[in-house]
Amino acid sequence: MHWAREDWNRAGRIEDFLPDFAGWEWSWLSVPSLIRATEAVWEFPMVDRDPLPNWTRGRVTLLGDAAHPMYPIGSNGASQGILDARTLAYHLAMEGDAAAGLRAYEAARRPATSALVEASRNQGPDLVLDLADQRAPEGFAAVGGREAVLPLAELEEISRAYKRKAGFDPALLNARESLSYTGATAKAPDPRPAARRDFHRSR
Repeated sequence: MHWAREDWNRAGRIEDFLPDFAGWEWSWLSVPSLIRATEAVWEFPMVDRDPLPNWTRGRVTLLGDAAHPMYPIGSNGASQGILDARTLAYHLAMEGDAAAGLRAYEAARRPATSALVEASRNQGPDLVLDLADQRAPEGFAAVGGREAVLPLAELEEISRAYKRKAGFDPALLNARESLSYTGATAKAPDPRPAARRDFHRSR
C-alpha cells in the first residue's frame, strides 16, 4: 500500500484493511460484515515530524503539537502540551524578560520532547502489543498463559520506562524542581494622584 502525506479529509478504501479482519467472526458479531456495510471510511493520519533544532525566535516560540507532533501513543499529545504550558509559564515568571523566559522554556522542554518523539516511533508502551503478537501468535492459552508470554515484571518495566521519558514517573516528578512560582510580582506605581485613586475605588 502506498502511503501519501497525511490528510484529514482523504477517503479510505475498505479493501486496504478488510483482509486484516477476515477472521473476526463470532455468533453475535461479524466484523467484516460491519465494515462492508459502512457507507464511508476516512483515513486517520498518524502524524509526527522529526524533532526541530529550535523552537524559539526572539519573542515567539512553539508549544504542543506545533513544537513536537508525535504519534498518539501513551496519551502524549495533550499531556505534553500541558507540560509545555506549565513550563513556559514558570520560566516567563522566573526570568522576567520574555525572550530569556522563552529560551529557558525551550532548553527545558525541547530535549525531553525530542526523545519522546523517537520513543513514540518505537511504540512506547504499545510495544507490549507487538511482543504479545510475536511471542504468542496463537494466543496466550497456546503457550501457557499471559504470564509465560509477558511476565508482569516486564510489563511494569516497559510502562515505567515510558513514564520516565514522558515525564510521568512519580519518583522523577517528586524529585524535580517545582514549577510553582511563588515570587512577588512587582506592580508599576499608579500614576494617578491619591485623591483620584480613592475616587475610583469608591464608585
